[in-house]
Amino acid sequence: ALQHPGKLALVLLENAGAAPTYVAGTENFYVVTRYNWSSYYALAVIELGEAVRSLMPAR
Repeated sequence: ALQHPGKLALVLLENAGAAPTYVAGTENFYVVTRYNWSSYYALAVIELGEAVRSLMPAR
Protein backbone atom coordinates (compact mmCIF):
# COMPACT_ATOMS: atom_id res chain seq x y z
CA ALA A 1 0.00 0.00 0.00
CA LEU A 2 2.87 2.38 0.69
CA GLN A 3 4.06 2.02 -2.91
CA HIS A 4 0.63 2.55 -4.50
CA PRO A 5 0.40 6.04 -6.00
CA GLY A 6 -3.41 6.21 -6.13
CA LYS A 7 -6.21 6.34 -3.62
CA LEU A 8 -6.76 3.49 -1.16
CA ALA A 9 -9.85 2.43 0.75
CA LEU A 10 -9.77 0.54 4.03
CA VAL A 11 -11.91 -2.58 3.58
CA LEU A 12 -13.22 -4.53 6.58
CA LEU A 13 -13.58 -8.30 6.19
CA GLU A 14 -15.56 -10.04 8.93
CA ASN A 15 -14.17 -13.47 9.84
CA ALA A 16 -16.98 -15.53 11.42
CA GLY A 17 -16.12 -15.19 15.08
CA ALA A 18 -12.42 -14.44 14.60
CA ALA A 19 -10.85 -11.00 14.59
CA PRO A 20 -11.74 -8.98 11.48
CA THR A 21 -9.20 -8.45 8.71
CA TYR A 22 -8.52 -5.10 7.09
CA VAL A 23 -7.13 -4.76 3.58
CA ALA A 24 -6.17 -1.71 1.56
CA GLY A 25 -8.38 -1.64 -1.51
CA THR A 26 -7.10 -0.01 -4.70
CA GLU A 27 -9.11 1.12 -7.72
CA ASN A 28 -8.93 -2.48 -9.01
CA PHE A 29 -10.69 -3.64 -5.84
CA TYR A 30 -13.42 -1.08 -6.45
CA VAL A 31 -13.83 -2.14 -10.09
CA VAL A 32 -14.24 -5.80 -9.14
CA THR A 33 -16.88 -4.90 -6.54
CA ARG A 34 -18.94 -3.19 -9.25
CA TYR A 35 -19.42 -6.66 -10.76
CA ASN A 36 -20.05 -8.41 -7.45
CA TRP A 37 -20.48 -6.38 -4.24
CA SER A 38 -18.80 -8.98 -2.07
CA SER A 39 -15.45 -7.79 -0.72
CA TYR A 40 -14.51 -11.45 -0.27
CA TYR A 41 -15.14 -12.11 -3.97
CA ALA A 42 -13.09 -9.08 -4.98
CA LEU A 43 -10.20 -10.13 -2.77
CA ALA A 44 -10.30 -13.67 -4.19
CA VAL A 45 -10.30 -12.38 -7.79
CA ILE A 46 -7.38 -10.04 -7.12
CA GLU A 47 -5.35 -12.70 -5.29
CA LEU A 48 -6.00 -15.20 -8.09
CA GLY A 49 -4.84 -12.64 -10.65
CA GLU A 50 -1.66 -12.01 -8.67
CA ALA A 51 -0.99 -15.76 -8.40
CA VAL A 52 -1.47 -16.23 -12.15
CA ARG A 53 0.78 -13.24 -12.90
CA SER A 54 3.52 -14.63 -10.65
CA LEU A 55 3.56 -17.86 -12.71
CA MET A 56 3.74 -16.12 -16.07
CA PRO A 57 7.13 -15.86 -17.77
CA ALA A 58 8.71 -12.41 -17.63
CA ARG A 59 8.42 -10.34 -20.80
